[in-house]
Amino acid sequence: MTHASGVATRAVCVTGMHRSGTSFVAGALGLMGVGLGRADRMLKPGPDNPKGYFEIQEIVQLDDELLAQLGGAWDQPPVLDPGWERDPALAPFRERAAGILDDAFGPVAQRPSVIAWKDPRLSLLLPFWRDVTSVATTIVVVRDPVEVAASLAIRGYAVGAAQAAALWLRYVFAATVADPGHLLVRHTDLFDDLPATIGRLAAHVGLPAPDASTAAAVREHLDPGLRHHDAANATAGLDNPLLDVARAVWNDGDVDLGAVSPPVAGLLGRGWLRPPEDGELLARARADVVRARETLRKTNQRVKTLEAQLAARDEAP
Repeated sequence: MTHASGVATRAVCVTGMHRSGTSFVAGALGLMGVGLGRADRMLKPGPDNPKGYFEIQEIVQLDDELLAQLGGAWDQPPVLDPGWERDPALAPFRERAAGILDDAFGPVAQRPSVIAWKDPRLSLLLPFWRDVTSVATTIVVVRDPVEVAASLAIRGYAVGAAQAAALWLRYVFAATVADPGHLLVRHTDLFDDLPATIGRLAAHVGLPAPDASTAAAVREHLDPGLRHHDAANATAGLDNPLLDVARAVWNDGDVDLGAVSPPVAGLLGRGWLRPPEDGELLARARADVVRARETLRKTNQRVKTLEAQLAARDEAP
């Protein structure tokens, strides 16, 4: 993406497993001067993220519908083998995605030097978005898989410990394999050395080092509640072989993506690993629901268009 002045706009995607701190990282980027899109297009803050999700609502909705089209959902992602993003059947999604970016960030010539959008589902769907527009780089946020499993459980998600571990592995390897040039940020980095972390973020996206006032604003933005559900206090019942694999990759915070061989990492990222629970029927049912919602959205849009046409005809002399 290039301004009329010839200065390129760098596009960045913030990825990582749900409940890992992606919202904080996106919010911090915004405070450092990265364009996150129109405020009125953002999801409203909720109990899970009282300071905001920093997600463009239409991107999240499209990503959900795209996963449904592909036969899954965020918590039952489909197998995605190389080249899936170029399927001609996804052309309407690509066109819609381009329109969402134009709506959220405005004309190319008026965009900030760096823009970013965030959605954990981008971990799985980055190849699709790179087929829509140029994405310069990604930031992958990683949290202790035990903490992620505990956080999902305490918030009432119907995700067991084995499924949480499988999802953690899928999201982490899908995100990192899809972008070898990613910046990996650990959840613990946000608390152990925030100044150095935001310095790394700024350097990675091509911005100058944050000044004292910006650093203070980012520190104020950090919610201490993000540190809840630390591994030492995680609930019982989280022991299973898949979690053992995830723990080996987490490596007590010294993340070791090489804990599994490259071929296995590729298979994990594409979805060739399933927990023992049978979630296929549930995934298909949820895909049908999302498709029905999209059909209703299109129907409502057609009704509005017809109403506008009728109103214009009635007003004509």
